Amino acid sequence: MASQSAEFWSHVGTSDTDVEHLYGFLLERGAPVPSRDLAVHLIEWRVREEEKHLAELAARRAPVYQPKNTFQVGQSIVFTALGNREGVVKQVRPGDNPRLGDFQVISAQLEGEAQAREFAAGYAAPHPLNEELTQTAISLGVTPEEAVAKYGESVRAALLQRLSADKEFVHVGDQWFLKGLLPEINPGYLNLAEAAIEQAGDALSTAELEKILDLPQTGKKAAMDFALNLRVSSDPRFEDVGPVSQARWILTRMELPEARERPQILDMLPARTVRLPAELETIATDLYDTADSNGNVNKPSAPPRDEVTLVLTYPHRRAGTLPLIPPVRALLPNFTHPRLRINFVDATSREVFPGYAVAEGNYLVGLGAWYTTRRLSPGAYITLRRGPEPFTLTVEYQPQRERSLWVRVARALNGRLSFSQEKRPLSHKYDEEMLIVIADPVGLDTFAQLAREQRPLPVLLEEIFPELAKLSGAGRVHAKTVYSAINLIRRIGPRAVLSGLIESRAFASVGGGYFVLNEESRR
Repeated sequence: MASQSAEFWSHVGTSDTDVEHLYGFLLERGAPVPSRDLAVHLIEWRVREEEKHLAELAARRAPVYQPKNTFQVGQSIVFTALGNREGVVKQVRPGDNPRLGDFQVISAQLEGEAQAREFAAGYAAPHPLNEELTQTAISLGVTPEEAVAKYGESVRAALLQRLSADKEFVHVGDQWFLKGLLPEINPGYLNLAEAAIEQAGDALSTAELEKILDLPQTGKKAAMDFALNLRVSSDPRFEDVGPVSQARWILTRMELPEARERPQILDMLPARTVRLPAELETIATDLYDTADSNGNVNKPSAPPRDEVTLVLTYPHRRAGTLPLIPPVRALLPNFTHPRLRINFVDATSREVFPGYAVAEGNYLVGLGAWYTTRRLSPGAYITLRRGPEPFTLTVEYQPQRERSLWVRVARALNGRLSFSQEKRPLSHKYDEEMLIVIADPVGLDTFAQLAREQRPLPVLLEEIFPELAKLSGAGRVHAKTVYSAINLIRRIGPRAVLSGLIESRAFASVGGGYFVLNEESRR
């Protein structure tokens, strides 16, 4: 129907009248309101106002504009195609188009517009607006619920843009309020909040801060919550590290440096999207789900699980991190801020230590000391579970009786990455294809820095593969082993590594995920 047109709804949420109405709405409520609720309220109000307007038009019996009709100067007309807006005919003149036959052109001044518009009249040819009018031709034709469902998001977007430019409105996250209704929070309270968070050694919620600060209760509690959140959020000493709709405040100086700036070893090139053979596709998916997304989190979320087991890769071992892949993120409350403050709980000792889920780069951080204490190598199994308390993750490795085993050992020698089979003590379970023990982490880091700058992936593959192949009597190397080894030098996604193997003439697939050097490369 008419007021369902894009013309009508594109203006809802942008006018001064709409803003003034919402000002009164918030003034009456005395509490902050989410933008979605503001949009719903505005749409419902506009529907009611439009119905009143249409009733007035019907009472005045203003005719509906149809091109086939003729009109007189000074006559009022309702333009249903323009959102039931009313206009007054200012001029009538003959049409000037021989192909259309005889017709007229009327100039009509529409309400709310400075410039008159021109429309055809006396035009009897077939046209949608010339169809027979029904009794509801000037009716609204949409319920408030239908309008919200169809136009709610576009109205909300327009409203956010309009309110953001109005100094009378303030917001924290998606909560909107009136600046003039804010309870006063003097700077002394912020100093007390800083001391309280430092003493707690952890993030504190707004409610916990209010209890400690003993703020005077003037007006509604929701207004006080909003005012405190607004003042704290504007102070660079504090950061909100809570989930959606639950502010939790930490001091920026208390945050882990790796949470504020991504460790360089986690830097990576954009993930490649390539089609792999079915066998390698399965391996790539397995590496994504259990090892590392390498920054690509566009894969659809998996069904929620109570626990997730990952295979530790070298970049995360060195940085003290884990990938924040969708199954891991599903263990945490939803958050939209740059960081979510959490606590890790050791499954065996019940030791609690701080960590963060970081949105940019998609990683968990805070595990470095735990890795070192447990003497974990790349390839170790790590299991995460929802913790016993909110904002906690239980972290566990799979211990086994320590014994010396023949394992792959990596070290940098003479400007190259070298691998050997050596007996090393291990006290944890691991993925046999991905386990690599690092002989000299500092030396490896120095070599890796140079290799990242000078060697592209094809060169790294051709240098590293022969070193791995010499450890096997048949010269076969599994794709997962190559992936784990390449990530000692540069963080590269599983698809890029597997694609490099199948695209290079230096390697040949022999099935089961294994590759060998082709005959020419052996010479």
